[in-house]
Amino acid sequence: MSYFYRKQRYLAQISVIIVNYNAQYFIKNCIGSILRSAGVPDLEIIVVDNDSTDGSCELLKQSFPKLKLIRNDQNEGFSKGNNRGVAAAEGEYVLILNPDTILAEDTLKQVYEFAKSTPDAGAVGVRFIDGSGHFLPESKRNFPDLKTAGLKLLGFSKRYYAHHIGQNEKARVDILTGAFMFMKKSVYEEVGGFDEDFFMYGEDIDLSYRISSAGYHNYYLGEQVVIHYKGESTRKDKTYFRNFYGAMRIFYKKHFRPGFIGTWLTDLLVDGLIFIKSNSVHTQEYRLGQGTTWIYIGKDELTYQRLKKRYPTMAGTMMSEASERALETDLLFLDSKELSFKHMITCFSQQRDVASRKRIISEDGTYYLGSDTSYDRGEVVFF
Repeated sequence: MSYFYRKQRYLAQISVIIVNYNAQYFIKNCIGSILRSAGVPDLEIIVVDNDSTDGSCELLKQSFPKLKLIRNDQNEGFSKGNNRGVAAAEGEYVLILNPDTILAEDTLKQVYEFAKSTPDAGAVGVRFIDGSGHFLPESKRNFPDLKTAGLKLLGFSKRYYAHHIGQNEKARVDILTGAFMFMKKSVYEEVGGFDEDFFMYGEDIDLSYRISSAGYHNYYLGEQVVIHYKGESTRKDKTYFRNFYGAMRIFYKKHFRPGFIGTWLTDLLVDGLIFIKSNSVHTQEYRLGQGTTWIYIGKDELTYQRLKKRYPTMAGTMMSEASERALETDLLFLDSKELSFKHMITCFSQQRDVASRKRIISEDGTYYLGSDTSYDRGEVVFF
């Protein structure tokens, strides 16, 4: 059943669709960054909550009373959740966005203006970095033909990612990540939205492919950087591996139409990988060492004193703006009520030899959050 229907006119320029599942404080920071967007007319935000149990809905209603919130009474998955959100959207353009992301103030404006001025644009994506500032290669990927998909399933990913495109380049690309996909709502409707056979994972590959097949081009904008705390929405458990490798099976069967032997071999390979990976899962989360120094970038004396109390054995410093020294400390705190998100994203993306841990302090100053690797669940710490 399709959720989509045509409207006579659009009531907004951009509708941001966020499917949330137990990402309470990360989605709060995500929406806070969206609301700081400059130069974007008529913006609406729609959150589809997949039966979160962490108090997400209550926090969102309290923090953002004008938010359009759709509550599901069960976890319907990423694809169905986004289809419901887009069906309710009143914008000419839609942005599919993960809840554990942070946008710069000019990201939406730049992406919107590019899409508007590029007639053949299907979906538009950005450069992702994780919570430590490292580039995420799934920002730009090649179409997974039989050889590429097979190697990916076996753990060989070189052909899978679009390494021929520079991280900072602007270029056409085969596959974008569903953590940020910007497109006309009419394009989303034309190709039928996300395929709901994909519960989670693989649906962005399938949608990117169908957009290209419909005659559009997908674009990667490497100058636009978004933090993606990858790992916050999903733990690497047995369910994760069933969804991840199962998605590759669905995509292969849908687009390559293998015969009986091909289907049997695919099922054998995927089921084997699910079994091996699921039984080798370790639940311990990766954490960098605490270190000996920390720096707070901001001007709030109370926040600085709270950090000193929390880290009494480390040498702490307060600075009004980031410097070379700040980027080399063991633990860096960035105050979002004092700094722009663009400035903070720049701090994240400027790598140094020191493996600095980076944390963003909430606008209300009550907590800070972050993660240290793309495999890390992330942490929320209250003052």
